[in-house]
Amino acid sequence: MGTDDPAQSRLLDEAIDLLIRRQGGPDNPVTLQTITLWRARSAEHERIWQKVAEAHGISGLALNRGGSALSRRNLLAGGAVLVGGGLLAGWGIPALRLRLLADHITSTAELLPIALPDGSQITLGPDSAIVTPRPDAPREVRLLQGMAWFSVAQDASHPFTLRLGALEARTTGAEFEISEDAGIISLGTAREAVDLVTPLQQTVAAGTWLRLDPATGSVEAGQRDPAMAGLWQEGMILAEAEPLETLVARIARWLPGRVVLADSGIGRARISGLFDISDPESALEAAVRPTGGRLRRVPGVLTVISSA
Repeated sequence: MGTDDPAQSRLLDEAIDLLIRRQGGPDNPVTLQTITLWRARSAEHERIWQKVAEAHGISGLALNRGGSALSRRNLLAGGAVLVGGGLLAGWGIPALRLRLLADHITSTAELLPIALPDGSQITLGPDSAIVTPRPDAPREVRLLQGMAWFSVAQDASHPFTLRLGALEARTTGAEFEISEDAGIISLGTAREAVDLVTPLQQTVAAGTWLRLDPATGSVEAGQRDPAMAGLWQEGMILAEAEPLETLVARIARWLPGRVVLADSGIGRARISGLFDISDPESALEAAVRPTGGRLRRVPGVLTVISSA
């Protein structure tokens, strides 16, 4: 589907909500009539309905006025299969919505190179999703989830725009990394500058890193060797006085299963270091060790971090 259009996003949410309502009452005449009327409102309504149905491998006929009931098990299983067995953060409806909005999605430990028509290059990090440029906005991308590295082709007359949540950034030809982990946006620039437009106006020059908490508006920044930006592409994660909860969320992109930080106190501890994510379990242990925290594992399913 590949869009960040708010109108289409709203229609997608409405279509998914109607599917859930139908699942709860497959023979309810009011629900069936509501779905029929919703689909008939426009060609775009019908297109999005068919897209959601197709995502679950269910024919449009089966979701029409009659047909077999759509159970919660089938609904959730459809979404999980679609995103690679649940390898993305979340199951069912959230994962389905992400899958329908994104042009590219990665799973655990997967790096995906993407070449854009303007000559720019992207490396999409693990457990991430992105919307790539449209014909009417050939130098605009939206990172829906996760992390990415951008090597932007030079074009001073047509700035490249990146959106991530409330953040909007522009550049005419920078190389930079960006990620969102545990709600914190981190940006590091290797070549040229990135201009932040919202939610703050600030220029991030080459050799600068910036950490933004959109919820509080707090900003941290510092200097570092430009060559250190994007090290995760080479199997290393660099942390500079970073909250443990943010570092854990980033390392978890390389770990199968879910990682839960059960102690908010140690989550606020500041950690610095270089972590080898070719062995993500050891990297996670090394990140947690300075806090005295303890890891408990159900291999491949769940890792819980708590105070000792």
